[in-house]
Amino acid sequence: MSTFNCDNEPVDFDFSALDVNPRLLGQWYLVEFDSEVSSLPNTDNQSATTETRIFSTSSAYSIFFDENSFRVSGEYTYNSRLKINGIEDTSNFYTNEDVDYTYGYSVDNDEIILQESPFDITTQEENTFYLQGEQKNSFVVSENGETLILFQDETLTDSNATVPEGRTITKRTSSIWIKDLTIFSCDLRDATRQAEIAYNQSNEDIQLCLDYRRALEDQIVECGDPDGRLSDTIEELGNCGRLSADVLRVTAGLQNIDFANKTISYSNEVISVYGSALFGNHSLSFEVPEYVTGIDTFLNFVIKVDGVDYFPYYPGVNNFRFNTLISSNFSLNAVFEGTVISAQGEELTLSVGIIDVNY
Repeated sequence: MSTFNCDNEPVDFDFSALDVNPRLLGQWYLVEFDSEVSSLPNTDNQSATTETRIFSTSSAYSIFFDENSFRVSGEYTYNSRLKINGIEDTSNFYTNEDVDYTYGYSVDNDEIILQESPFDITTQEENTFYLQGEQKNSFVVSENGETLILFQDETLTDSNATVPEGRTITKRTSSIWIKDLTIFSCDLRDATRQAEIAYNQSNEDIQLCLDYRRALEDQIVECGDPDGRLSDTIEELGNCGRLSADVLRVTAGLQNIDFANKTISYSNEVISVYGSALFGNHSLSFEVPEYVTGIDTFLNFVIKVDGVDYFPYYPGVNNFRFNTLISSNFSLNAVFEGTVISAQGEELTLSVGIIDVNY
């Protein structure tokens, strides 16, 4: 099997000669689970595409592994959502209380075959049949032995007995478990769930999408992202449909410069911008604090024109000015102009500097 360390580098262990992996044994507490099952028609099948998403919203639930069986106990609440041809059809909440049952399992290298799913998902939404019964999962245990991740990524076709003719079933599931609940006391995880639910029930409202994305980012900072799922969701959300003009340009002296190659990054509440021109030795870099607007709200401004670096200059006439209009909700809009100066004392006049980008 593979485990991971704090740097996400794989560390190899060979338990293949054992009937059971000792790192699995003992009590594990549920952090969260997430499942997606899609039913896709084949080329000659005109029926609808259905997607079912099921994820936990709260839990007091655990799994205990001994050498040949596992026991699950406690309770959990989950949301089950069904989309038909990409349009949400149903969204319902369910709670399973007083769960307590035991089933067998077996281990084959980095796979675990559970005689029955650790979650009893019997909802009115379609496709949940594939989340029941025997389940084969890949698994990863962290290097310190404190975190267990079970996950599936399967594609089934109508060659499988359980799949209707002319359809393909895809199934992706993950569940995260920990040994000690106190090391994962992350209130932001619950805030993310609430933001996700609000967004999903809003018909993809832009502001609620932005709130959801920010909640995901806050959770990653506070709680980590052990399986990368939060980062994947952020990538899927993108800029929530909030499009910028994607402009980074200025007139430097008599040259109109378009910094077409752009790199915009965000870290520790600071937006970093770098742009270079397709032609000529021109570039621009600066930083802007997020949520800060107004005059001279910039850091480390450097513009290169014809291979020479210039910096903000304040000679008393035509001083350099930088005005941030928007620096929030993944949009940065600013204007700049005035005098810049090189290390050799050469002055250059900038005009019509425009920044309108997403971050």
